[in-house]
Parts: sequence; C-alpha cells; structure tokens
Amino acid sequence: MLDDNNLRMKKFLLIKRKGQWFSPNSDKPFSGVASCNGFTYRYTLDGRKVLLSKPRPNPQRVVKNLWLFENPQRRGFVNGLYYPFVTANGNTDIGAGIDMSKQTAAFRKEAQRGLTPQRMNQELNKRVNEHLRKVDTALRRYTNYPDTVSPQIKEGLADLRYQVGSLGGYPKLLQSVTKGDLNGIRRESRVMFKNKKGQMQFDKRRYDARNSNYFYYRQGGMISPLMESIMPNTYKESRSEQMKREQTRRAAQKLQQKVNALKSGTNVKNNIFASLAKSNSLLR
Repeated sequence: MLDDNNLRMKKFLLIKRKGQWFSPNSDKPFSGVASCNGFTYRYTLDGRKVLLSKPRPNPQRVVKNLWLFENPQRRGFVNGLYYPFVTANGNTDIGAGIDMSKQTAAFRKEAQRGLTPQRMNQELNKRVNEHLRKVDTALRRYTNYPDTVSPQIKEGLADLRYQVGSLGGYPKLLQSVTKGDLNGIRRESRVMFKNKKGQMQFDKRRYDARNSNYFYYRQGGMISPLMESIMPNTYKESRSEQMKREQTRRAAQKLQQKVNALKSGTNVKNNIFASLAKSNSLLR
C-alpha cells in the first residue's frame, strides 16, 4: 500500500521531500492534477494533496425519480404484477418507461407474464447502473477525470440517457459538464419528441424535473466543481437544506418587521400620552 509520502502515478512516482512533491528524476516541485489508486487529487506547491473525486452517484435515487417522471400512477400494475400498457404517445411500456419495442424477445416474453415489484426494480437498477457506466464513458471523451463530476450531475445525465438512449448527440452538454457550466448544462439538456400530431415538441416537464432534481451544485448557484471539492465542508448543504434555511431566514425577517411595527406603534402611543400630559400640566 502506498502512503501520502510515496504515491505511484500512471508513469512516475511522486515523493514528498521537505513538504513538497517531487518526481524522482526532477528537482522541480510538482504541482497539478493527477490520479492515484482510483482517486483524483490536486497537488500543490505547499505540499497539500486535495481530493477532487466526488462521491459516487446514487442509482436508487435515479430509479425512484424514474417512477415519478415516467409512471407516477403505476399504470400496468394489476393484482400485484406489472404488465405492459399503452402510453399517451401510443408506445407500449412496462413499469417506469421501459419501451417494449426495444426489448429482447426473452424480456418481452417475461413481461407478458407480469413482473413483481421486486423484479421490476431489479431490472430498473440494472439499467440505471449501466447508464451511469455509459455516462462515465461519454465524459472520458472530454476529461481525463470523470470522477470529479458531482454525483447529482451524473445522475441527471443517466436520466437523460435513459430517456433518449445515448449522449452521442449532446457534445455541448458534456463539454458544459466538464467545465462546471451550470447554465450550459441546463441549456444543452433540452429534449425534443414527436407528439401525436407528428410535430416536434419540447419536453418541458421532464426538463424542469431534471433541473430541479439533478442539475445544480450544492449551494444552488454557480459554484465551481473545483471549489466544491477543495472546501467540501463549506458546500455540504443540499439545495433543499439551503431552501429551508432561506425560508427560515425570511420568516424570521417578517416576524422582526412585525415586532418593529408594533414597537413603532407603541412609541407613537407613548408620544401622544406624553403630549397630553404636557398639555394638562400647562392648564394647571
């Protein structure tokens, strides 16, 4: 096992001497990004090793959202089993958006007999994990370090791939992901589909759901992935937690305004009483 003072890289060894990183054949301190033992780090001139790798995506979260996005009414569920059903667009699906026309003969035969909820979710988990693997493959065309992409962003890409089948038609989206360009991610993740009239239509419902559930950084703003990695404790809040905190702050602000208004009213009342008392004293 290699420790912090002796890290084997892809083509050379980094050795820590006098608080700095060096390659064995160089007297010049090393700084930059490199991978070691499956993780990506930034090595600094002052001898720090900053972890840039993010946590792994959560396939269960993607599966849970697929049910909400694709089949919230659980159509096709009869007597404890999932069966194929006809969608609003005329496709035949089973479960959370599995298009029967694109499945193997073996799966179609199994689906006709009905799938238990356990078998249905097993199939969805298998497919989501495969989509997440393909997301990493797609990202490697644009970055050497796909593990530095935030997990919720990868989950959103997997959801997109589940819907459209491939990310090959989204090069600008993948470029935006590797740059940490949140506006670019949202702009380039639009999906068009053919409606019943044969016209191309923007899938705004799924687009909004993806932006809300996946395409954000942890503070909900334009925070670079690098800073999110360097200062994980600073950016540890989820967006929902931040929203709750903001709601609490606003409620406290409104309450303070009411208190100030009451105080102001009390001061006016006291001033009136004081004026009346002064007038009475002049009459005496």
